[in-house]
Amino acid sequence: MSLESLVLGSLTSNVRAEGNSIVVELAGSADMESVDILNDHLAKLHRETARTKTAEVVVDFRQLEFMSSSCLKAFVEWIANIQELAPAERYHIQLRSNPQLRWQRRSLHSLQCFASDLITVVES
Repeated sequence: MSLESLVLGSLTSNVRAEGNSIVVELAGSADMESVDILNDHLAKLHRETARTKTAEVVVDFRQLEFMSSSCLKAFVEWIANIQELAPAERYHIQLRSNPQLRWQRRSLHSLQCFASDLITVVES
């Protein structure tokens, strides 16, 4: 896998392969300072997932305290890119949320509504 973890200000992203999944653990705060690097990170994730024919990407938000609307938009764009793939090439997304963080419940379930055939939200 050619994806690297990243640290940008208060946002960290640890990436690892786990079976036929790629796991992305986000922590800290995804604020306006993080938008460009997050867009780039998700684009690289998309390319790597397509290249390796990975079945699922797990994005673990449980340690992410805050996400700006601009960073949330980066996820919408990532999902739109997945939807543009041929149906046989699409991969599933599991979003792991922290039920103690109310913004996650609202925002991640909104992402799920955007692509209910691709996204599962798991509260843990």
